[in-house]
Amino acid sequence: MQQMVFSWDNVVAGNGVSLSVTGMSIVFLALVFVSLYIALLPKITAVFNKIIPPSAHHSGPVASAPAPQVKTGPSEAEVVAAAVAYLHKNKG
Repeated sequence: MQQMVFSWDNVVAGNGVSLSVTGMSIVFLALVFVSLYIALLPKITAVFNKIIPPSAHHSGPVASAPAPQVKTGPSEAEVVAAAVAYLHKNKG
């Protein structure tokens, strides 16, 4: 059985160091561009808002929402509090 030999000579011979440095540089630059884009996004949207006003972004008039129903019974929190009080009282 042949034994595998691990050494830096194999890495250097296969251009491993330059390949890894190039890869790390590409990833670093991509992350820098993403962070710059996120930092400049408010300014970019301000420019686009001057070109296309925000009122033009809507597709049409908004329908009026129906009035919310008013509940006359106990709320969910009150029911839970009553159940916990009952269980605590009849615990033992």
